[in-house]
Formats: sequence, structure tokens, C-alpha cells
Amino acid sequence: MSRNDMTSKNSGKATLFVGLGLALLGVVLLFWTQNFLDVLGRWWPSAFALVGLLSLYHYKAHKARPRFLLLGLLLFLTGTFILLLNTVLAPYASLSQLWPIFMGIVGASILPYSFRFGRTLRISFIIPSIFLIFFMFALLIFTLQLIKITFTDFVLGWWPLLLVFMGLTLVVAYYLRDQGDDPS
Repeated sequence: MSRNDMTSKNSGKATLFVGLGLALLGVVLLFWTQNFLDVLGRWWPSAFALVGLLSLYHYKAHKARPRFLLLGLLLFLTGTFILLLNTVLAPYASLSQLWPIFMGIVGASILPYSFRFGRTLRISFIIPSIFLIFFMFALLIFTLQLIKITFTDFVLGWWPLLLVFMGLTLVVAYYLRDQGDDPS
């Protein structure tokens, strides 16, 4: 290939990228001048939910790897939650109050993903998943101000309960794993 052909080919790519950039800039500016950005600002999470649904479909229809299940659930639930937060829940609550729900989304996404593995590995996924869901509810009590004590005061007074919970979790995990090894 001659030098002129390579220069012409690179020039063509540059023209393509500049053209696409100008077109995109024009669309964004058109949306801005026509006040469409407010609508897009509210509905952008639906793109996450759609990609999540496509990932779930790919997992189910094509018997794809379990990571498509996890990714699909994470994206769909996150997109749906943010969409609800931007539309329906906007007058009642804000992200600063409902941020613990993201932990619950991760926990809820890991649960079905965990059932794709053997017993020992499944337990290793289920216990943190349940912990995330439990912790979401515990933090929502404080972020929604359902009780009058601050989270800091609660932790300073009740932190030993965390040790009790962690110990009981390990005991349950031990017995659940031990049941799978019992030949009788």
C-alpha cells in the first residue's frame, strides 16, 4: 500500500469521526435549545434497565454464562430504581435517603446468581447477599429517620451486636457446609 493510500484512508477516518462528533454535538444542542434535556435527564436510567433486560434475555434464551444473569439483574434493578427515584418517588424521597437500596440491589442480584454453583460456593455467595439485604434495611431505618437516634450513636452503643451476628453467620455457614459432607 502506498503512502498516499494510507494518508487518504486516515483522512477518511478523521472525516468520519469529525462528522459523527458534529452530528452528536448538534443533537445535544438541539435537545438543549428545545428543553428536551429535562425529559432525558429524568428517563436516562431506562437505558440501564433495557440493557439489563437484554442481558437477562441473553442468559435465558441462549443459556449464556451466569455472569449475564448477575449483570442483567444489577443493571435492570439499578435502572428501574433510579427511574422510579427520578419520576414517581421524586416528591417523596431523595437519593440521600434511599441510597442503601443499592446494597439491597446487589444482594438481591447475587442470590439467584449463587444458585448456579455447587453447595459450598453457593453458601459463600448467599451469606454476603443476605447480609447486604439486611444491612440495607438497617441503614434505611436511619436514612429515612424512622428512629430518632443517629447512626453514629447507634454504632457506638450497639457495635457488639455486629460480633454476635458475624459469629452466628459463621456457625450457620459451618453447619450448612457440614451437612453437604455428611455421608449418612
